[in-house]
Amino acid sequence: MTKHTTSNSQAWLEQAFPQLHYLLLALDGDETARRWLASNSRGVSILARAVDGEPAAVTALVAGKPGEYDDLTELMENEDLVTHLANRRPELHRMFAAVKGDNEALERLKRKHATLARLVPTLQAFHSQAVQAQTGDLLEGGAVADMSCLIGEMHLRDGEFEKAIEAFTRALETQPAPDVYENRARAYRGLAEQDELSARQMRSR
Repeated sequence: MTKHTTSNSQAWLEQAFPQLHYLLLALDGDETARRWLASNSRGVSILARAVDGEPAAVTALVAGKPGEYDDLTELMENEDLVTHLANRRPELHRMFAAVKGDNEALERLKRKHATLARLVPTLQAFHSQAVQAQTGDLLEGGAVADMSCLIGEMHLRDGEFEKAIEAFTRALETQPAPDVYENRARAYRGLAEQDELSARQMRSR
């Protein structure tokens, strides 16, 4: 029996499924792979950036329209590719499983890779949007609200209070909830504190 070396496996993956091949390289910090994805597979490129913790990438997923990120949907739907991740990137394998509703995978992800676990609601909503678009269904308002809340929380954590307010307002317009009102209030307070600090600094000059 012929054994496949790691280099042979990588060569096979590059030829058969280049998006996954370059995604794995990009997550290892390969800039050439990042550029390839940006030019050839926008959806997977956005995913790589989101996994790296870039808020703008999550925003791009929310703003995406049905059909715009077909490459990402195809990757998540391809069981052979997702299974391949079990050995190379088990945390991504668990994330995709969680996106498809595996609660056990989500709990393990929360314990070991909390950053990736926070992406699951956004990817679930995006995945649902893409799948439902194929059958002519509309994305449920609750999923839109979940995505907007996630983006708002990321902006709030980064001190980007105006963007957080915009995101929480979108969520409230779709599906009002007490915790969303509270988060928007926190964002308003943060913005007010920034303005007060700016005013004090100007007066002290």
